[in-house]
Amino acid sequence: MNHAVSDDSGRLPEGFEELEPFVARWGAPTSHARWIDRAAMPYAEIVCFYEAIFARAEEATVYLEQFPLNEMPAPAENLFRLLLAMCHAAVAVEMHQAPSIRHAPPQHALKIVTGFQPHG
Repeated sequence: MNHAVSDDSGRLPEGFEELEPFVARWGAPTSHARWIDRAAMPYAEIVCFYEAIFARAEEATVYLEQFPLNEMPAPAENLFRLLLAMCHAAVAVEMHQAPSIRHAPPQHALKIVTGFQPHG
């Protein structure tokens, strides 16, 4: 599930290095890919990511506000994608307590075709 897109694909901005282990697994380039990846993960892994990124979410948001969406350097874009993935993880942790919705169509039955551009 590694969705690397640049030479800095595993890097995060200075001060956020402890989140780098999550980039390969949670840094998908589109909303649909993030949703599919989350649905395929063990719940314990989702909770681990959610707790780690949620603890830094406000600080990460403040850091990212200095960049226009379409002009982020790769490390900032990686951090932004982790924040977007946090939203997917939050649904699993806060609402469903499971990787996907129980008694719902399988994840391949739906496709998210647009998301928060330019980050899908």
